[in-house]
Amino acid sequence: MKSLRRFLGTGCLLLATSVAIAQSDFGVWSSIEASTKLNKQLELSLEGEYRTQDMSSQTERIATGIGLSYKNKKVPFLKADVGYSVMSMHGMGETTIKYRTNEDGSYKQYKDGTPVPKHMNVDAPYWYTRHRATASLTGSFKLGRFKFSLRERYQFTHRMGAYCERERWYHNTAYEAFYDYYPELLSELIPEYILDEDPESEDYSYMTDTKNPKNDHKLRTRLAVSYDIKKSPFEPFAELEVYNELDNSFAYNKVRYTIGTDYKINKEHKLTVYYRYQDYADMDEASGHVLGIGYAFEF
Repeated sequence: MKSLRRFLGTGCLLLATSVAIAQSDFGVWSSIEASTKLNKQLELSLEGEYRTQDMSSQTERIATGIGLSYKNKKVPFLKADVGYSVMSMHGMGETTIKYRTNEDGSYKQYKDGTPVPKHMNVDAPYWYTRHRATASLTGSFKLGRFKFSLRERYQFTHRMGAYCERERWYHNTAYEAFYDYYPELLSELIPEYILDEDPESEDYSYMTDTKNPKNDHKLRTRLAVSYDIKKSPFEPFAELEVYNELDNSFAYNKVRYTIGTDYKINKEHKLTVYYRYQDYADMDEASGHVLGIGYAFEF
């Protein structure tokens, strides 16, 4: 019981630390996993996951997945696995500005060099579905009570098409006319954008925007180290994972830094708590800070 209280205390400390240092986004990732051995070499697993975003105020992802891993006793330091998951994703609202152009294709500019907007699109939040398949190979070895591992994972993601409501605001011509003369006073006197008004439409403020299907290929390289504390249910770990885009000349995509600990309740049940920071946003998550909590059991 004392160890469990320490584990929960560690989780609360990580949560407070994450909130205190968050400068971009903060979310909580929670998961539950069940696994069973089909034979001495194959293991089947099922996982459910729930993630939040936008300072943990909104749902980011609800996902379910299935995985199959293979490990041969003749090669104990290698493990191969494949997996599939389906994700219901919450797309954040997005604002984009379109700018006026000259005949030669260059942007029209004010005297101070600021591009002249044409209109602003404000997309409302929406839901969409993603399908993901993975294939991984993990090598590991022990050095004393330390365990080191390197995992290479190929990840294919298919984003299904979706629709979202879009509000369009046109740049105010009166604002544009006076910008070069009174730029400091304009924001208080004249609105920069005016909502598009179509008198023939009952709901002129909204239109729909199509989010086209998209495929994404990545190679994820993860280096991890853990330490088996003697006579303790805690096993702290640290991970570094780098994403590269296989469909974009192997371009760097993002990196994740993770520290945490496993807590072994018994041989079949385990809790995990971790803090993660990722420094780049892609089609999956926003850049920011994460508190992760997971529960896994074998049957």
